[in-house]
Amino acid sequence: MFVDIRGYTALVEQMAPSEVVVRLNRFYDIATKAIFRHDGTLDKLVGDEVMAFFGAPLHWRDHPKRAVAAALEILQEVASLPENNRLKIGIGISTGAAFVGNVGGKEVADYTVLGDTVNIAARLQSAAAPGEILIAQDTYSPIAKAFPNARRRDLDLKGKSALVTAWEIAG
Repeated sequence: MFVDIRGYTALVEQMAPSEVVVRLNRFYDIATKAIFRHDGTLDKLVGDEVMAFFGAPLHWRDHPKRAVAAALEILQEVASLPENNRLKIGIGISTGAAFVGNVGGKEVADYTVLGDTVNIAARLQSAAAPGEILIAQDTYSPIAKAFPNARRRDLDLKGKSALVTAWEIAG
């Protein structure tokens, strides 16, 4: 799962650095608490983006459901902020096989996930409109009954040789 603030560069341009830190920390707090409540693993905080994964190191059979529940919670929490502090975010989620483990060198290693499904999640997040969650077909299939009104979108994602089927869930 990737969660990103929309319009962050323009927002930062208009604010004092101390106010940027306050808003960013509030966003990080909302996102990490939701991820942890649904047994996700926080991978990293990068600029205005949060990366997390579900199903490792402990494998939950319902990890797609947990990821989507965390994403919905993040959207709801951000939307409940006072209007003058509200942020616009987009979320992408993909489910599938991935490398899970440490990467890096002898001095610095990072516990992370790598693979096509991770790339798809990142690209879906880039394609998501503010307030939107885009989930890949493998994420949608096990939870489809809970979201019968999700809208199917076939997307031409950067770096992918074929269209990727995604499902739009509005927050």
